[in-house]
Amino acid sequence: MIDVVTPDRYGDFRAQLKEMHRLRYRVFKERLKWDVDTQGGEERDQFDDCEPTYLLARDRTGGVVGSWRMLPTTGPYMLRDVFSALLEGRRPPYDPRIWEGSRFAVAHDIRARNGLVSPGRITAEIFCGVTEFCLTLGIREVLCVYELRVARILPLAGCIPQWQSRPYRVGNTIAVLGRFDMTARFLTDLHEHTGVSQSVIQSAPWLEEEQVA
Repeated sequence: MIDVVTPDRYGDFRAQLKEMHRLRYRVFKERLKWDVDTQGGEERDQFDDCEPTYLLARDRTGGVVGSWRMLPTTGPYMLRDVFSALLEGRRPPYDPRIWEGSRFAVAHDIRARNGLVSPGRITAEIFCGVTEFCLTLGIREVLCVYELRVARILPLAGCIPQWQSRPYRVGNTIAVLGRFDMTARFLTDLHEHTGVSQSVIQSAPWLEEEQVA
């Protein structure tokens, strides 16, 4: 299940956010060998200082097993400030309805099925959780820079980009930019392909507001 951690909730999720940074260290530094900023077994960068919203995937024991970072394009974000070459000459978006997703990290969650690589449950819940988050807040498009490895599993999850750039070398990996339309149809496609049949968000500001009301 997914917790939506907005800046006003950082204090309540301090321990879980620390787990997230340790997970990112294991994924990006140790597993993928990316050249990332680390300290004390945690990975973080300057965009973690821009008050992003985090989506944290939790297992049955409450441990953090996946994460995704969301930033609006009205402030600093990676595509504009670091990976602008992937825009292929297009102007960087600046729109409160367009957000960037980054730092997608999961514990080992890619499984083989009938000889094919496919996304596991954690990945499926994160994709669905991001879409639910966007639909709730009126975000109509998400931009993501991701490896070709991720690009190969997206169609298997029903996660089809509206547009995708040519591959570019980013450090020691090959990456592409994808633009995803956040619609009810997109969420339905995710449900049909992943087997997720209901909301995956267990904690979010709007759910707290409903409980108070």
